[in-house]
Amino acid sequence: MINVKVEVLEKESVQIYRMSTLDLQGNPFIWVSAYLIDGLLIDCGHHHAKDEFLKVLDIDEVELALLSHHHEDHFGACYDLINKHNIPVYATKETAFLIGMKLRLPPERKLVWGIPITPKVKLLENIKEIHTSKAKFEIIQTPGHCCNLISFFQKEKGLLFSTDAFIDSKQSVIFNWENATKMLETFKNLKTLNCKFLFLENGNLTTPSHLEKLIKYWTEIKTKSQDLYLKGFTSKQIVKQIFGRESILKKMTGGDMSRENLIRSLLNLAPLNIRYNRKKRA
Repeated sequence: MINVKVEVLEKESVQIYRMSTLDLQGNPFIWVSAYLIDGLLIDCGHHHAKDEFLKVLDIDEVELALLSHHHEDHFGACYDLINKHNIPVYATKETAFLIGMKLRLPPERKLVWGIPITPKVKLLENIKEIHTSKAKFEIIQTPGHCCNLISFFQKEKGLLFSTDAFIDSKQSVIFNWENATKMLETFKNLKTLNCKFLFLENGNLTTPSHLEKLIKYWTEIKTKSQDLYLKGFTSKQIVKQIFGRESILKKMTGGDMSRENLIRSLLNLAPLNIRYNRKKRA
């Protein structure tokens, strides 16, 4: 039996539904979040937590749902929302296509998030904005984590929902399909929006001043990496020079997440081993 924890928080008039699978000691692995604001549900969590999430979700307040991208920890409850609660779920053409491909997942992601039932989502016709009866949301293209990632800006309140657009500066790791250079450019583009608060994937809020610090930090990491690479250092050696050692997440994910991935991406080098493949069909 998979144990999960779902928390309901409220910040800046936003309902935050934070959820995680628990380890054997009852500690959360990784927090992922869904947001409800002015009738719009942004993302739907992961499969393992979907039942607990739907128990606490204020269904009557949801006019429609919109997916930020296709990864399994963002559309876990979509099928039930559509087929049991008659709530329309929208996605961009690219996201809908990738959900339908039924990508093969590494075992650790199956364990932490589960495999969602593939939903039949509605295509988002207007890729610049979406409306509910209460508000308008600008749709912002935020590539880096994946090419089809979008974020949502409620300009009147100054609230930006950036989901997976950010690199975790504490771990300093990325997946081997992520593009750190594009993520850095996304940071810079988000800064121009002059938002009040940014909502992150883990349910936390950050501010433009913190975004400025992130831009400075990752720009410095990129510059140091380039200098060391020109001196003949390998990507592994650069990791040791800058961070001291590799992250434990590299071993836990079979190399899918690592600091070396980050360095190679910032240097525009080819990614290392990728296990994220299309599922074979009979």
